[in-house]
Amino acid sequence: MHIPVLKKEVIEEFAYLADKDGFFVDGTLGLGGHSLALLESFPKSRFKIIGIDKDSSAQKIAEKNIDEKKLSDRFILVHTDFSNIKEILIDLQIGEIDGALIDLGVSSLQLDQKERGFSFEDPTALLDMRMDQSQKVDARFILNNYPKWDLEKILKEYGEEKFAKNIAKNITQARVEKHFETVGDLLEVLMQSIPKKQIYGSRKHFATNTFRALRMEVNHEVDRLEKTVNDFVEHLKPGSKIAIITFHSIEDRIVKNTLRTLSNPCECPAEIPYCVCGKKPSVELISNKPIIPTEDELKSNPRARSAKMRVAIKI
Repeated sequence: MHIPVLKKEVIEEFAYLADKDGFFVDGTLGLGGHSLALLESFPKSRFKIIGIDKDSSAQKIAEKNIDEKKLSDRFILVHTDFSNIKEILIDLQIGEIDGALIDLGVSSLQLDQKERGFSFEDPTALLDMRMDQSQKVDARFILNNYPKWDLEKILKEYGEEKFAKNIAKNITQARVEKHFETVGDLLEVLMQSIPKKQIYGSRKHFATNTFRALRMEVNHEVDRLEKTVNDFVEHLKPGSKIAIITFHSIEDRIVKNTLRTLSNPCECPAEIPYCVCGKKPSVELISNKPIIPTEDELKSNPRARSAKMRVAIKI
């Protein structure tokens, strides 16, 4: 069952849309949960939603959910990556938008479809991890082709994996005899690469960091994020908000730092009493601290436990 994370908080942040007739961008439409909640919360509103998702499976279900609510006329569905926001708005001949939401989590649909390889629960599943099934590079390609130093780098940077060096070394040795195809192939190498104390003595599954790193590399989840946030903010109307939901420290750090820079871009040395660089803030932060799920939400949706939402308003 799909439960939109921080649904109540998203509705509260975008309550100003109740009397708008412009465009709201849902950068990661998923199954349509957040967007449908906004439209149902503001039944007298007239704004349209540009729903972006690169996962065609999710988009088909979202389209069905939208049809069932008889809200098809309120949506413009786009099958691409939200990092292409500039091109999307040019194609639609839309200059400015009235708000934007980006949910950077893996959807319940993707996790529950074990054959897509996002989860380590089914050893027989293919190592795929592509959100966009039309792209060529999947997790198998990375494991079977990336040099050792590149594997080590993504495991360290994206997975924050302490045993990245050993894992990368063992992957490159193992693939000489047998190509990586299934989740079980990778789990076998991880079992040999991570100390037994870590495997059996930690509450977190020993494959979590590696799977996250591979998923992020396959789908370019981090390398375009800073530019994408800047692009979204550039197209916001003054007084409109952007909200970004993250699920782990790497993405949250990028979002936090990007929004902070946009809210305080001055590069003048601290000893100068006033700004001479001329750089003006483009957003105001709603809060320095992220919005997190309530205890009640965590009881009904444990997958929301690591969610953080940061919100900024266009000046």
